[in-house]
Amino acid sequence: MKTFFAILALLASLSCVNASTFFPADTTFRYQNRTVVIQEQQDEINVSVYRHNESGDTVKSDKIYEGIFTDDKSVERRYENRFDIFVPDIFKPKDKRTIAASHWAGFGIGFSNLPNGWDFDGEMASALNLSRSLQYNLNFFDDHWSLGNNGFSLVTGFGIQFNSMHLETNKYMEVIDYKTVISTSEETLNNSRLHFTYLTFPLLLEVNFPIGCAETIFLNAGVVGKIKTASSSKIWLNENGKERKIKQPGDLNIRPVTFDLLFQAGVGDIGFFMSYTPLSLFLHNKGPEANQGTVGLQLYF
Repeated sequence: MKTFFAILALLASLSCVNASTFFPADTTFRYQNRTVVIQEQQDEINVSVYRHNESGDTVKSDKIYEGIFTDDKSVERRYENRFDIFVPDIFKPKDKRTIAASHWAGFGIGFSNLPNGWDFDGEMASALNLSRSLQYNLNFFDDHWSLGNNGFSLVTGFGIQFNSMHLETNKYMEVIDYKTVISTSEETLNNSRLHFTYLTFPLLLEVNFPIGCAETIFLNAGVVGKIKTASSSKIWLNENGKERKIKQPGDLNIRPVTFDLLFQAGVGDIGFFMSYTPLSLFLHNKGPEANQGTVGLQLYF
């Protein structure tokens, strides 16, 4: 470092003698990992030195030396502070980063709950067997559109969502006077299940962060539109040592069109998802107030 500044001082003093002889106005040259910028304005010469970053690009906010020389005086300053600007990979030019494919197509499974609970017998309580209430996602394909060179993209696609909600012992769902209610059976039920299926159409915003080894961390979130295709309520009775399945008659009043708020995150082709349905599972005044929430794992194709 002392050698560098000694050479710099020699060049500066020579430039004061006859600047136009040694350097043209506004000269820039490299010395080791430094850039020297010499600017001449009338009878004044300004010499600035900048440190280079690891990629070889000059970071001019990291000035380490400045000298102002005239015929009768000189002023020199050394800047020991270091000010580096970290630029995340997602803001680098496209040829300097890796963007993974969109994350929707795949297969996932998660545990579902109805956080608002169920209204039966005048009380709010959960009628679900949470350990057996599952959601299955089979997403067939996806597509995406890049939003510039910043790593963000819009994702859409198509899939099917299967929901299997198991109720607690001796609880089952039926329709009375065109309204879906929770009833208690006097007989012992082996099982009671509410099943409903949707076609799904996502619109997600996704971003990917390269982490090396050709892998990326991804985050995406957005809205998933859903159209109901089927729903049913079934119970399993034990009669004389044999199990008999009974399907409850009537329309269950499950909302035909709804949507989920979805968040996904993961590494490569494995991730987790969280979804929440802001609208009640059942039509207004046609069944209990119950908003579905699900947390699970997803394997992406």
